[in-house]
Amino acid sequence: MTEQQFIAILDELHVIHVTRPDGGKVTVVCRRDDQFVTCTVTDIKEEANAVLAELEDRKKEIEENQFAMPLEGEIATAGDHLLRVRYAKRNDQLTVDEVAEKQRLLRQVTADMAHQRMIIGGMNYLQVHYRELQPRLMQRAIPLEGLEKKDAGGRRIWTRGIKSAALYCIKEGEKPANAGRPGIDICREFFAQYSLEDEDGYTPEMLYRNVQQILRLDRSEG
Repeated sequence: MTEQQFIAILDELHVIHVTRPDGGKVTVVCRRDDQFVTCTVTDIKEEANAVLAELEDRKKEIEENQFAMPLEGEIATAGDHLLRVRYAKRNDQLTVDEVAEKQRLLRQVTADMAHQRMIIGGMNYLQVHYRELQPRLMQRAIPLEGLEKKDAGGRRIWTRGIKSAALYCIKEGEKPANAGRPGIDICREFFAQYSLEDEDGYTPEMLYRNVQQILRLDRSEG
């Protein structure tokens, strides 16, 4: 990867600041939906790997022709009963239009996978070459002071709603550094950093109940 390719990835991810606090993990600040999000390079790679895994599954479905209208047939069961079944077409059963659509879908998913690998490669490049890149990173950095909306107490204002705040707390709780910590503590830590826009009176306990509802729903759907 060239330095120019790496800078292009930072621009695409809307990275405005890169640091390594006290010699720890390389950390970036990104602008997302008028919110400034701080995360580690490891976080970005984990997100890209998760997307990559989904794309791998999607590619397999396309290769197995699951995108096309399935065929129907009958199979004999015990007692000579016939059971109607649906099954994916073989390649030689695809229509001309379905063949073209399969090629289009495969090109798209392959390009998307290459893009996620490029992001992972860019973050690896940043981790390895952080020292050499510092002058360029400092040159393009945007000062954080004054960019973030803050309340009267100096906390950053969370503008993405309650559900997004709950999902943020769930993700924080899944990090190895927070293993074993009570979920309510994660929510309290969130409120130490953020105040929810237009949600005066919303408490860490209320946020924690929201977190539990999302987790219960995920388990029931799983």
